[in-house]
Amino acid sequence: MKTLAIIAEYNPFHNGHLYHLNKAKELTGSTHSVAIMSGSFLQRGLPAMWDKYTRSKMATTAGIDLVLELPFVYATGSAKDFSTGAVSILDKLQSIDYLCFGAETDDIELLSSIAEIINEEPKSYKDQLTLALASGVSFPYARTIALNKYFEADDNNVSDIINQPNNILAIEYLAALKRINSNIEPILIKRNHAMYHDTTMYGSISSASAIRAGIQSEDFNLSHITSEIPMCIHEIIAQSYLSSWPITEDELTPFLQSKLINPLNYNEVCDISEDLANKLNKLYPVTNYQDAIKALSSKDLTTTRINRSIIHLLLEYKELHRKEFIDNSYGLYANILSFRKDSSQLIKAINQQTLIPLITKKADFEKYLSGYINLDYKVAKTMWNYDTKATNLYNCMVYNRYGTILPNDYNIQLPII
Repeated sequence: MKTLAIIAEYNPFHNGHLYHLNKAKELTGSTHSVAIMSGSFLQRGLPAMWDKYTRSKMATTAGIDLVLELPFVYATGSAKDFSTGAVSILDKLQSIDYLCFGAETDDIELLSSIAEIINEEPKSYKDQLTLALASGVSFPYARTIALNKYFEADDNNVSDIINQPNNILAIEYLAALKRINSNIEPILIKRNHAMYHDTTMYGSISSASAIRAGIQSEDFNLSHITSEIPMCIHEIIAQSYLSSWPITEDELTPFLQSKLINPLNYNEVCDISEDLANKLNKLYPVTNYQDAIKALSSKDLTTTRINRSIIHLLLEYKELHRKEFIDNSYGLYANILSFRKDSSQLIKAINQQTLIPLITKKADFEKYLSGYINLDYKVAKTMWNYDTKATNLYNCMVYNRYGTILPNDYNIQLPII
């Protein structure tokens, strides 16, 4: 049995994702597939447009055998935390042969070289990074400057490579695999259709960004996206339209207002710098979410960084907990969101080899953990609490907009396809 893994958000699962899955199977000859998917909130710090169980159902309906949740603390983390958290969980399953990911380039040797520089931080690179950061630019831009300086003697367009989101994540996946000495083999699949931020709807394979933008347009109806998503998930998309989706960042407004009225120690929150904490203290609580983000923006803080900081604030994700998760090797459990009926062989193989618990029945989380004496129970439970809080916050957003009560992590009936 050969098993491939994909790290994804599936917001929503579209034709490009199906192409990626089929191409990964073709290149690896894998018999089974596992996706580790962001839960209620995404790497950009925003809520997913669909709840995590609906999105996982899309994926398993389209052919993924098993969908696991990428914990909230990694799903909304920096590119490094996002990738290392996901790769660590997959590695500890001890059942994954390949990690398949997309990029705008097929030059895996160059991506690997960049990953090595990021990991090893040679002095010349680190000096340039320090200089760039001292100028007041954001970390992503500073890193771009430092890498360009490091590779300037080579005939490689490094700037173009590292300025594209999928390439950045590809580099981080490669760096994570190297850092933990994983035996999982990386498989690069070049994107040959819409780019990550492309907002054009092509009627076949468009980016998730374009599909979401289309959904939020004033004249939207479901027929606008039926050609963009696999036919097998049309019914899933249609059945909950305007009853539990779409969800956008606007639904976060009352929760942000509440935090601004009742502030905590902002400096304890993950990703909130002293400068951002000062701005939050001055921010007028009578505001909507998008206006608040604009007011908090500056040249050294990207919008994505601010969005991540705010969702961490709303769920009170503390920096000290982030350090505990890193000190405990990132991956502490694998939470199942959905699976296919015919994947029993895969789940059995994982259960026989995994170094971390595979969580099926959420109410028995503590029982699952008790069988793994090498895991720090307290740290794992802290991580789990963030996941369940994130689900509850998302469900509140759905209820406030549509009056629909979604199941939580403890009373959900897992989608089995």
